[in-house]
Amino acid sequence: MAATTGNTIQARTSASDQAAAIRTTLNAAAQAVNNHYAQVLASVIAMKEQNLHRTAFGYSALRDLLLSQFDFTHRTASDIAAIARLSSKFRALVEAAVSGQARIDQVAYAVRQLDRTPAMRLFTLTPFRQPVPSPSMRTPCARHRNT
Repeated sequence: MAATTGNTIQARTSASDQAAAIRTTLNAAAQAVNNHYAQVLASVIAMKEQNLHRTAFGYSALRDLLLSQFDFTHRTASDIAAIARLSSKFRALVEAAVSGQARIDQVAYAVRQLDRTPAMRLFTLTPFRQPVPSPSMRTPCARHRNT
């Protein structure tokens, strides 16, 4: 019985070590992929700002260019194109994606949702002399201030 218990502990430890090694490999791979996507996004934004997708590549849609010329998946091309298209409106989100602080898919979802919100469209286009809190931020109610 003792030999069986020893083998079970050894098997668990071995499986735990293998899982830890696999986790390390997958984390490193995910980080590398996300870093590459951040570099791609920065390049696509620069291309869009200089209108190179039209003048040098002959494409009006960034997504179509990424799909046909660079073999990105449909989802990745759509996400990168959406962020690039809306990059001048949502600079903080774009900076998070380009710097690698946020994943491309998360930022793409956020900019798409924000762009669909009529109040946010107006808010992003309204010039303010001083920074103003986002319309989604609320000040605490008077009854909660002293608690």
